[in-house]
Amino acid sequence: MDMNASVMQEILSRLNLIYDFVTDIQGGSYNVVYSLLQLLDLSDQHRASAVYISPGSVPSLRINGQINLMNGSPLTVADCRKLLAPILTPELQTKLQECGQAETFVTSTKSGFKVYLNLNMGNVCATFHRLRDDIPKLANLGLSGKLIEGILSSPGLVLLTGLPRSGKINTLASMISHINATRQARIITLEKPIQFWHRNKSSVVIQREVGADVPSFSVGIEQTMKQELDVLGVDEITDRETLVQVVRAASSGRLVLAVLDATSASQALDRLVNSLNVDTYKNLISMLASSLRLVLHQTLVERVDGRGVIPAFEILTNNEIIGNEIVQGRIDVGQIEQIMRSHNMQTLDNSLGRLVASGIVSEQEASKYLKTPLEFNAASFANNRQNSTNTNAMTEDAILEDGETPMMSWL
Repeated sequence: MDMNASVMQEILSRLNLIYDFVTDIQGGSYNVVYSLLQLLDLSDQHRASAVYISPGSVPSLRINGQINLMNGSPLTVADCRKLLAPILTPELQTKLQECGQAETFVTSTKSGFKVYLNLNMGNVCATFHRLRDDIPKLANLGLSGKLIEGILSSPGLVLLTGLPRSGKINTLASMISHINATRQARIITLEKPIQFWHRNKSSVVIQREVGADVPSFSVGIEQTMKQELDVLGVDEITDRETLVQVVRAASSGRLVLAVLDATSASQALDRLVNSLNVDTYKNLISMLASSLRLVLHQTLVERVDGRGVIPAFEILTNNEIIGNEIVQGRIDVGQIEQIMRSHNMQTLDNSLGRLVASGIVSEQEASKYLKTPLEFNAASFANNRQNSTNTNAMTEDAILEDGETPMMSWL
């Protein structure tokens, strides 16, 4: 059999699969007595992180990392097709036919699930991953106060920066959740992958996954800007084109929350300006200087009580001096950090000191992340906190508001 004949045979076999699927459903040749929604609701009751459906096995739930098999008879091929019929749209059936796999999203009564469909020996199988809804409040992260909440109520660009796995996506989710609860807004997020599920509250939240719903972040932003929206969330600035689209969106009267890998707030600014090149993107540089509201950089440190980790934050707020540095395209990391200190912005050392003074982080742990070579103690940092006028960013009350909930311990 030549190559073309082999390809045709594969296409025909997948067409037959779809035909058999429709025939089985219409003919009712199945034994399963429960629906997909009932199965997902059962997983909600047990807080299962995943549900698995495949022929020859009973449905199984992953609970606390362990596989738990349901009671009953193993599912037949027709049973699986009946269960999955509500989500297998013609488009997904075509994608299964062409690629052997497909992705979609479905909701139960209480939860959202990312669904991975695939062919296994010619049969349709599915994995349902529960999207997380344990989104921390801003206060639980130490970000309550008029500074952050005020910025989240007005247009402009907010950059969330840090090293990989520093909790940036969790902070983005927290900010989206805060806006969702406090504003009547249309929020669109671009995520890869979607990790948290946002139920609509005061706002309408539309979550789009890069790679499934849109081909790339830059294309997703371009499409989104043609819709009516108030807030845009971008969980990764992957390339220059994405950055260009982010700056344009933030300059159009929307609030844009965007995530960028960086080692500090000042280094994030340096990355942005170098990426845009002042000669090639002069207008965009000016747009960045005028639309940037805040650069928030976070570093995870161990809690003294062993209850996981907590973020320490640098908070750089844009002002005339920093805006001018951006326009000139001459970001000097050391100079930006000096500007932060002289204008009473929150440095990493300030944040660490507050955590030490509040008894949440040990001096030994905090000393691992200090930028300045000062020998410190809890008392001196407590005095520094009291003398600081920038108390909006992280207050002791916000830290202690955590109560019984471990801060960031689920990372």
